[in-house]
Amino acid sequence: MLYDFLPKILLSIFCGSLIGLERELRDKPAGMRTYMLISVGATLFTMVSIYFTEQWTGNADPLRVAAQIVTGVGFLGAGTIMFARGRISGLTSAAAIWTSAAIGMTIGLGMPLFAIIVTLLVVISLILLGQVERTLGLKGRRHYKFKVTLDVVAIPEIQELLKKTPSKFNIVEMDTLGDKASIIIECELTRAERMSFKKYLMKLNANFRMLDE
Repeated sequence: MLYDFLPKILLSIFCGSLIGLERELRDKPAGMRTYMLISVGATLFTMVSIYFTEQWTGNADPLRVAAQIVTGVGFLGAGTIMFARGRISGLTSAAAIWTSAAIGMTIGLGMPLFAIIVTLLVVISLILLGQVERTLGLKGRRHYKFKVTLDVVAIPEIQELLKKTPSKFNIVEMDTLGDKASIIIECELTRAERMSFKKYLMKLNANFRMLDE
């Protein structure tokens, strides 16, 4: 049992940790230890289930344990999904948790090469598709609230900018005092868009601060 189980457990640690490393480097829910334990747990449950059916003299179905792994990990992955400000986040991490368990089961069933190939494909896909999404501005949007103080004469210019992208910017409040205006702007921006917006405000000689991040 030691020579049969231990290599599979070590491979499961490697595969789970590799997926967890990519998630942790992206500062996502759950990290290397979580993904590693999920993968190892699925591998161990699968191996023990097979061993039990081999030793048991009566009728036993190893697939019953596999089915419980899928259900149990599904509930665990649901814990990484968060809902805030009308947006759902953590779905990719939940799916990665589910995939880690599937890879662990694959190792437990005695298909190590296939498990390694799938792990590498998953990690590469997460990295490359993440870069594509960031490049196209499809992902990574966060809610920001800016308080901007600028000259009253600059208000039409900033209003024109915000009208061009109403889905990203919304003026919540505007007050004027003499030749100065105070504007509170809520927006949904990627990191690159946020930096561009800050540069634009600096060109207007506006003072600004983020009310929440």
